[in-house]
Amino acid sequence: MQRLQLPINALPAWAKLNDVNFLDISVHDLGSEKGYGLVTSRALSSEDVFDVPTLLIVPHDLILSAEAVEEHAKVDAHFKQLLEVFGGKSTRGDVMLFLLMQISIASHPDEKAVGLSNPWTEYVKMLPGSIPVPTMWSEEERLMLVGTSLETPVTAKMASLLREYEGLREATVEIPWCKKYWWDYDSFQLNDWILLDAWYRSRCLELPNTGESMIPCVDMVNHHSRANSYYEPTSDGVALLLRPNKKVDIEEEISISYGTSKSEAEMLFSYGFIDEDSNKKGLTLTLEPLLDDPLGKAKAAAFKKPPTVRVSEDQGALCWESPFLYLMCLNEEDGLEFKVLQQTDGSRSQLRVFWQGSDVTNATDNFESLTANHELKDVFKLRAVALLQDLTREQLGRLHESEDMVQSLAGTAFASPQSQGNALQLRQSETVILENMFGVLEMQKNKLLESDAVLRYLGSMEDEERPEPGATNDEEDFS
Repeated sequence: MQRLQLPINALPAWAKLNDVNFLDISVHDLGSEKGYGLVTSRALSSEDVFDVPTLLIVPHDLILSAEAVEEHAKVDAHFKQLLEVFGGKSTRGDVMLFLLMQISIASHPDEKAVGLSNPWTEYVKMLPGSIPVPTMWSEEERLMLVGTSLETPVTAKMASLLREYEGLREATVEIPWCKKYWWDYDSFQLNDWILLDAWYRSRCLELPNTGESMIPCVDMVNHHSRANSYYEPTSDGVALLLRPNKKVDIEEEISISYGTSKSEAEMLFSYGFIDEDSNKKGLTLTLEPLLDDPLGKAKAAAFKKPPTVRVSEDQGALCWESPFLYLMCLNEEDGLEFKVLQQTDGSRSQLRVFWQGSDVTNATDNFESLTANHELKDVFKLRAVALLQDLTREQLGRLHESEDMVQSLAGTAFASPQSQGNALQLRQSETVILENMFGVLEMQKNKLLESDAVLRYLGSMEDEERPEPGATNDEEDFS
């Protein structure tokens, strides 16, 4: 879509017109790696003061949230129509539709046939045309993620964005104004929808009692693991304040924290960069039910959360967490059972999960605790460790096998320096984590193999396989 753009030096006028107050800070171009950010115009300090310095104030009416989207639909008939045919699925989706509406209005300033202008109509003109998140990388750049923990999520995200785009087209192609401005000349492309998603994921913030929101101007504050500012709701909107006991010099960048628990892959996926100053190491891998497990599909359907395993570093030691893995490792002989029960009114059936005869449908992510007192708990844990070790080996294999391809792309025009640098850094970091994790799992497996419960279980398995005295393998003896 042809999007009208304004230079960033138009922001002060927009801010003044919309009662946004910049206090001792201003927007600066910080270079190709960071883009725009906020920088102090004089030295500031929050040491030994009663009130910490306020840096930025954004009125409540400018905050783009689920509530704001709902309110805007009450006054904009075209936007209300758009929400009715394709909205209501998530805050993210509704905000993206709102942003799309603003681009459409801004792209046709001389026509009054669609939409109602508001401060965001001008603000979207100052948002970047590209975000360095992997969904906006070229196909060649995304190939550099093969074998990393981002390979599956990025592929799934791209497929999801395509489905959303095609669904939006199908829902709106017969609406006259949508047909005119989006579809008649293919003005609205998949890449435009991908950009809207990238805007949302890289710029939304969490506000207490409001939820995920986009806050103009605050969304220009860059991340730092040792941030010198923070944002908080006020009675009138949102304020950006200097953190307590901080001193900043003139022309020093103002930063906030995008979160302390995100791994390198998560930061790259959502924000388009890896925080080199962060000590947070880890990764998340997607689990798939075992192909030969007759209960595999039922387990996936009953599980309430994403089926993943999360590896993280805790005080220098690697550890892992995976509720779905414990469910994966159980079978009917252990006491796991699935039943399809009919509702009392006969309206529809419901999948229920039972463990040792008890209904645990609402606790499918808690099987580590549910099996904690079982006599075979070490056997279950051994199965989980063995499966995770196989997954780790497979992931390492994909990283090593794809290395030649990645190196052939590195340094070529197919991969930008920024995308290439992030992909190579992620590959190197996750290779180290996986290699260390394999060693940790090997130690856990060996320890479990020495437990009394596992030895008894293995012994009983050997007894079952051992033929009775006098038995033979001849087929006629089993007739």
